Amino acid sequence: MWLTIYFISLILLIPITAIGLNRTSEKRISQWLIIDRFVYLLMACATVVLMIRTFSHAPLLVSCKGLLAVSVVVLIEVAFGRKQEHNLSIAWTIIISLAILLTATVGIVTTLNSI
Repeated sequence: MWLTIYFISLILLIPITAIGLNRTSEKRISQWLIIDRFVYLLMACATVVLMIRTFSHAPLLVSCKGLLAVSVVVLIEVAFGRKQEHNLSIAWTIIISLAILLTATVGIVTTLNSI
């Protein structure tokens, strides 16, 4: 169950973040930021539960997964903050998408190692 929540939230995080960062209205940016925060809080809760259960199998990968999850959250917050102050380049959206994909890849590898 937690693994499903984790992967669904990661899959949803990319389009929600991209849509939110491509809005022009301050109100719409804030609405998408709230949705984004909800999704990454789900991801964070699932990450903590999965980290507790799989740490003994692959401590290095699990630690990387946790650090990547925190860095994704920080990148998203910084990007939305920059977007609300002024325009944001497309590079930010690409960097965030790649960070989310990297986090998902490490999550898959961690899961496969712990089975």
